[in-house]
Amino acid sequence: MQLSRRRFNMTINIALQGLSVAQRGFEVASNNIANVNTPGYSRQQVELTSRSAPEQGVQIVSINRVVDLFSQQQHWSSSAAFQSTDAFAFYAGQLDNLLANSTTSLSASLDQFFSALQTGVDDPSSIPNRELILAQAEATAERFVEVDRQLRSQNEAINTKLSSATGEVNQMTKIVADLNELIRLADSRGEPANELKDQRDQMIMGLSEKLGVTVQTGTGSTDINLYVGNGQPLVIGGNASTITYSQGDPDINDVDIHLSINDKRIKIDDQITDGEIGGLLRIKDELLIPTWNELGRLAIVFSDTMNAQHSKGVDIDGRMANDLFSDLKNNGEVRAFSTNQSPMSPLSDVVIRDTSLLNASDYVVKFGEGDTFTVTRKSDGQIFTQDDFSARSGTDVYQDMTLEQDVANGTLRINIDGVDISLATAKGEPFGENDQVLVMPVRTGAESLEVGLKSGRELAFASPVRAETAEDNLGTLSVDGIIIQEPSNFGQPGSVVSMEQAVVNNPPVQIVFNADGTYDAFDVSDPNNPIAYVFDDGSAATNRTYTEGQPIQFNGFTATISGKPSVNDKIDFSANTGAVSDNRNALQLSNLQQAEVIEGASYQDNYGRLIERVGTSASVANINLQANEAIMLNAESVRNGISGVNLDEEAADIIKFQQQYQAASQVINTARNLFETLLASTGG
Repeated sequence: MQLSRRRFNMTINIALQGLSVAQRGFEVASNNIANVNTPGYSRQQVELTSRSAPEQGVQIVSINRVVDLFSQQQHWSSSAAFQSTDAFAFYAGQLDNLLANSTTSLSASLDQFFSALQTGVDDPSSIPNRELILAQAEATAERFVEVDRQLRSQNEAINTKLSSATGEVNQMTKIVADLNELIRLADSRGEPANELKDQRDQMIMGLSEKLGVTVQTGTGSTDINLYVGNGQPLVIGGNASTITYSQGDPDINDVDIHLSINDKRIKIDDQITDGEIGGLLRIKDELLIPTWNELGRLAIVFSDTMNAQHSKGVDIDGRMANDLFSDLKNNGEVRAFSTNQSPMSPLSDVVIRDTSLLNASDYVVKFGEGDTFTVTRKSDGQIFTQDDFSARSGTDVYQDMTLEQDVANGTLRINIDGVDISLATAKGEPFGENDQVLVMPVRTGAESLEVGLKSGRELAFASPVRAETAEDNLGTLSVDGIIIQEPSNFGQPGSVVSMEQAVVNNPPVQIVFNADGTYDAFDVSDPNNPIAYVFDDGSAATNRTYTEGQPIQFNGFTATISGKPSVNDKIDFSANTGAVSDNRNALQLSNLQQAEVIEGASYQDNYGRLIERVGTSASVANINLQANEAIMLNAESVRNGISGVNLDEEAADIIKFQQQYQAASQVINTARNLFETLLASTGG
């Protein structure tokens, strides 16, 4: 009887265990179904094991999350790549729309300006035409300024997003560190922490979407450690590092992102390539800043070349020209790094001397030991050392790839890519080793472009020099063109001091041809007593050989003569007074529309190249976005296939556990009936 009672108790215990397992399995399946739409939820399952003899039955080992670490990490990394491309593609599309849109495009404005300028070529004496040209010039200048403002606005928007994103990162890293502690504590107590682990995975997903992280499980623990960039620790166990956002040093339009680990700060913005932050940093470095510099260069070259040609003419009232647009060659900036040992003098500056050599780039000058230095052109990463520069000769003429250096007194003058960079320390001490200076010659080029004239009458459409062949000439002489000297030539040895002195105040010149094919030139200020004319090289003009088509260089202008002269044929050159219908300089201004002034391209061709580069980048970004989205969705599908809740499976589990419960209940009832029957038969 005692044996029967023990067997009865064992049977009941086994059945009760089955009831408990069925009930717990039912609860787990119900919890899975309830969380089918909960983001980041990983389905749970009951892990069972049979009890060893002499005990029998079943026991619950644990309630496990169904998670595959590899598929989880693939989901995190693919989401980081997608968010990076998404941020890049969004702002690249905005930039493309800004540059290519017909209502904001510079190309359309330049077209309208040169179309108006053509009316000046057709009728230079028309005051209404002149006022229309001036209005279109102002509209073009305003368009440059507006595009620059839009670029600045986009840069500020990106910086704001970066500031917000770094704040969100700090919140999430703190939560991950706290969850690591809570999960460790729960594990030490033998308590389940599945929901806490789901929350942690969700935070890691958020961090991946912000800046991309490398995930590592702590050895011998349930901690998850996170790293960013080139392996910098972001979360280690219960400790979280802090990401700090600050204004760029020294470029105030840029940003610096540091990782603070205890008292140590590590600059990591150049290490982050994934996540939203990586995409925002890439759009600034790869597209926005280069576009900004290209716009500035275009404005500088446009202003400089238009002014150079305009300055060669006279206005409708016979006065020498003023600048058509504001001079932008002195608008560059020099900024020293805050970590420099030797503060820079405020007299340090950058001046553009030759726009034909200009690059759309910033430069970094870094000082080494002694008098050594390097110059890095940021647009292409090319590094120039001190040996790439030669010493400047004693002339005011610009000389590219030259330098002047006084190490003891802390001064350095470098000429590179048409840019004159002058650097000096504040106290005249030598530059400190590893001191750096950022030079931005063109970035601000477009922001202050303005028209320099107040009235259409000031437009210098006429050439300041008039050429006339004598009526009694017997040969076939003709003057094919007169070119006024570039202002940059003034002040050189043998040259004139100013345009006005070169042309307006210069004496009339007469060329008289001799029988032997030579010519003499005379200063005919006094028609009754002409004297030999002195050319800009200091030589007197007597018996000079005439070569058809070869330019003759006078003081301030060059004349090209063709045809065959006869003896005593004459050509007179004089100031072009009262030339209201002269359009020679207007024609030269108009021809600048097609002139190859920027790396072998015209203004509009250069702008077209810019649009093409930005458009191509935007298009490639969209293609990459679609590809990364497909990869992310596939990784998500794989992850969900493993960890997600399948309602059909859960419904089947509920039925299975229900049947198990019913069966276990039936075992209990059957065992009770058998035991009662046994008792009745034995009279127990």
